[in-house]
Amino acid sequence: MSYTDEQLRAIEHTGGHSLTYAVAGSGKTHMLVGRVLFLLEQGVPAERIRVLAFNREAAKEFQTRLAGALPTHRAAPKVSTFHSLGLSLTALFEKHELLPRRRLEPSEAVEKKLAREAALAALKEEGSDEYPSQDAFEAFRAFIGLVKSDLLSAADAFRTFGLLPSCAYFVRAFTLFEQARERAGLRFFADLLSDPVAVMRANPKALALVTNKLDLVVVDEFQDVSRVQVELLIQLVGTRAYLNAVGDDSQCIYAWRGARPEVMGAEFARHFPGATRYTLSRTFRFGHRVSLAAAQLIGHNRNRMDTLCVSAPSTPDTGIDVLRATSAGDQSALVAAIDAWCRAGRSLREVAVLARLWAQTLSLELALLERDIPYVKAKDDLFRVPEIAGLLGYLRLAAGTLFAEPRAREIVRHMLATPTLWLTAATLDTLADAIVRAPAQAPTLLMQTARQARKPYHETRIADRAQLWHEALGWADLPAAVALRIYAATTDLVSAFATSATTEAAAEKELAYQTLLDWAVRTSTTVGAFVARMDALRRSRERYEAGGDAVLLSSIHQVKGREFPLVIVTGLEDGLFPSRR
Repeated sequence: MSYTDEQLRAIEHTGGHSLTYAVAGSGKTHMLVGRVLFLLEQGVPAERIRVLAFNREAAKEFQTRLAGALPTHRAAPKVSTFHSLGLSLTALFEKHELLPRRRLEPSEAVEKKLAREAALAALKEEGSDEYPSQDAFEAFRAFIGLVKSDLLSAADAFRTFGLLPSCAYFVRAFTLFEQARERAGLRFFADLLSDPVAVMRANPKALALVTNKLDLVVVDEFQDVSRVQVELLIQLVGTRAYLNAVGDDSQCIYAWRGARPEVMGAEFARHFPGATRYTLSRTFRFGHRVSLAAAQLIGHNRNRMDTLCVSAPSTPDTGIDVLRATSAGDQSALVAAIDAWCRAGRSLREVAVLARLWAQTLSLELALLERDIPYVKAKDDLFRVPEIAGLLGYLRLAAGTLFAEPRAREIVRHMLATPTLWLTAATLDTLADAIVRAPAQAPTLLMQTARQARKPYHETRIADRAQLWHEALGWADLPAAVALRIYAATTDLVSAFATSATTEAAAEKELAYQTLLDWAVRTSTTVGAFVARMDALRRSRERYEAGGDAVLLSSIHQVKGREFPLVIVTGLEDGLFPSRR
C-alpha cells in the first residue's frame, strides 16, 4: 500500500495521543487502515485495539478494507460504532447490577408516544390546554437527544438549542419523559450512550470494568463526536490507552444533534494531554479551484484550526460556474446546465443537486418534471410534502377533483393542518375520516369541531377554516395564484408557519408555499387548469423507474463523502445557505 508523506507521519506515530486533521478527500480511511496495520506490525495485540466509527456503513467499510489489507492469518481488531459499544457496556453493567435491566425499544413510534404524552403533561401542569403542532413535538424529541448527547441539564440544553420561549415547557417535559421511560422499563437509541456514561461517572465499580483494558482507541470522523461520546472515550482510554483520532472540524454537520467540533481544538489537549497533531492537507477529490474556494469560505468559520486544503497534482481541473436566477424559483439556468451535460454524452446519474433545506429542491422538481428529466430524491417528492399536499388540496376542492383522489383522506388531513388548527392527532383523524365519508358536510363538521374548542381563539380559527372551505368551492375559475393568495391571507399562513418550533422548520414551510405560488404565477392559469397540469406532472413522476438514469436531488448532509462528476449547489441565498443561525 502506498501513502503520502503526510499519511505516513500519522501512520507511524509512536507514543502518546494523536489528532489528525484530514481535509475532504484526503484519504483518511486509507490512512487509518495503514495506522492499524502499523500497530499490529509493532506487536500490539489485535484485541487491545478498538476502532470506532459513526455508523454501521462506515464500520462495515472499514472492516472490509482492513480485511483486504491484512494477511489471512492475522487477526483484526474489533471495529464498532459508538452505539454498538454502548449496547455492550449497557449489557455488562446490567449483568453486574450496576444499571437496571431495561428493554431496548427500537420503535420510534413508542418514543414518539412517550414524548407526546410528556409534552402534553408538562403543558397541563402549566395550566395550558394548548395542543402543540407536529413541529413542536419533533423539536421536543430533538431536544431530548440534545440533553442526552451533551451531558447537560435540561435547562442548560434548552438555552444551548436556542428554541423559542414558547417551548420552555420542554424542560419539565424532559423530566416527565424520563420518568415515563423508567416506569416502562425502556431504553432508546440515545440511552445506549448516556446511561453507561452516567453510571461510569457516578460509580467507580462500573468504571473499573471498562477503563484501562485497551492499548489503542482509533476514532474516525472525530469532528462529529458529542460531549457524551468524548466522555466515553475518556473513560475507555483511562490512564493506559492512547487515543488516535482523525477528523476535520470544518466538516461537522451534526451540531444540531450535539456534535462538538470545538473538541478538536483546545479541549482535546485538556482531555487527552500531550497529543501530537498531524495534518492531511492534500485532497484527491477535486481540483485547485474548489480547494481555493473552500479555503476562502471555511476561513470564516469560528473555533477551527487553520488547515489549508491543497489539491494533489493528480486531481482533475475542476471548474466552477455561477448560475444566476433571474427571479425567485427560476431554475432555467440549472436545467440548462443539466441539458448541456446530457448533450455532451454524459449520464444523468453523474449529476447531484444539493441544497441545505429540502424545500429548496421543490421548484427544481417542478422544472425537471416540465422538461421530463428523471430525478431521484432521498426524501418524499413535492407531491407528498405536507404543505404542498394541503394547499393543492384546496385547489383540488375548488376544481372538483379532491374526492376522486386515491389519497383523498391523506390530503384532507394535510388540508386541516395547513396551517395548524391546534387539534389533537386523534381529532384530526376523526375529522378527516368524517369529511371523506360525507364531503358535502365538511363545513358543518368543521363548525361542530369549532364549538368544541376550549379557547375562543381556536374556535374562531376553526370556524374561519369552515367558511374558507365553503368559499373554495367557488374558486374554480380564479387564477390559481389568486386562490393561493386568498387562502394564505385568510389563514395568516406565513405568520402561522413562523410559529414553528425551529427557524428551519418555519423556513421549510414558507419555501413550500412560495414554490407553489411562484409556479402558479409562472403558469398563469385558472385553478382547474393548474390542478390538471400538476396532475400531469405527478403522473410523469410516477413513470420514473427505480434505478434508472436520473439526477440525484439531496441535502448536503446526506451525500457527505460521496463524489459526483457534476455537482450543483442550489439555494445560495442570504440567511438560508449558509444558515443565519
